[in-house]
Amino acid sequence: MSGQDQAKQGSPAVGFSMTPAQEWRDRLARPLAQTVLPFFRRYPYRGPCSLFHLNLRGAFSPTDRFFYNRIPKAANTTISKLLAKHSDYQRPWGSRGDKGRMLRPAHMSRAQVEALASGEVFRFLIVRDPYARVLSAYQDKFLRKRRQVDRYGAMMESAPGEVPSFAAFCRFLDRGGVWRDAHWAPQSALMLLPLDAYDLIGRVETLDQDMATLVQRIWGIAPEPVEFAGTRTGASKAVEQAYDDESRAIVARLYRDDFELFSYQA
Repeated sequence: MSGQDQAKQGSPAVGFSMTPAQEWRDRLARPLAQTVLPFFRRYPYRGPCSLFHLNLRGAFSPTDRFFYNRIPKAANTTISKLLAKHSDYQRPWGSRGDKGRMLRPAHMSRAQVEALASGEVFRFLIVRDPYARVLSAYQDKFLRKRRQVDRYGAMMESAPGEVPSFAAFCRFLDRGGVWRDAHWAPQSALMLLPLDAYDLIGRVETLDQDMATLVQRIWGIAPEPVEFAGTRTGASKAVEQAYDDESRAIVARLYRDDFELFSYQA
C-alpha cells in the first residue's frame, strides 16, 4: 500500500519530527494548498508526510524546463550539483546553495504547472535500493556526522553518547522512527507526482548512464564523467555484512512500496 493509499484510508500526516502544533498546521495547510496553490491543486498530496517538508523535495527551473523530485540519500547532492553547474537559474528569494536555488512546487505559477503536466518540462527522480539507502542514512547520520545520536539515541535504548547498532536503528524505524527524517523515509512517500508522470526514474545503481541522459535531455550536451558529491558511505557494498535476518525483514516490510514501485528485489 502506497503512502497516498494509506492516507486515503485515514492515516494522519505524520511529518518528520513534528510537534502537535506543527501537525495541526499541516492538517490545516493541506486543503488550503489544494485550493490556492496551482501545483497542489493539480497534484494533491495524500501521503503521510508533512506538506511543508514535501514541498522542499521539488526543484523546478523555469528557464531549463526541468522538475527534479529530490530524494535524500539517493545521489541528491550529486544531482543537485550537476543541475546547478549547468543552470543559470536561481530563485530570487530564500536560495541556499545547490539544493535551494530552484523553484519550490508551492511557488510555481498556474502556467508553469500546466507546462509540467503537459510534458513540456522534463520530470525526473533518482531512487536507490532501499536496503542500501537505509544503511547509508544510518552510516551518515549516526556513524559519520553523529548528529542524530543525541536526538534519537534514547529511543534506541542507547546510553548517552553511545552510537546505536544498525540493528537497533532498524528496530527504531519499526517503532515509528521511519517517519522521523526524510533521509530514511520511504522514497514512495516523497514523490510529488504520480509514478507515470515522470519522464525518467533513474537509479543510483545506474547513475553514470542516468546523469548522461539528464544533461542530454535538458541541455542537449554530451555526457560527462560523474562528479560525486556529498557523503559517500559505501553502503551499497556493505549491505550483506550489515544486515541480519531481523533487520532485513524490517526493511523489506517498511519499504515494501519502494521495492514494488521501483522494481528492487526484496
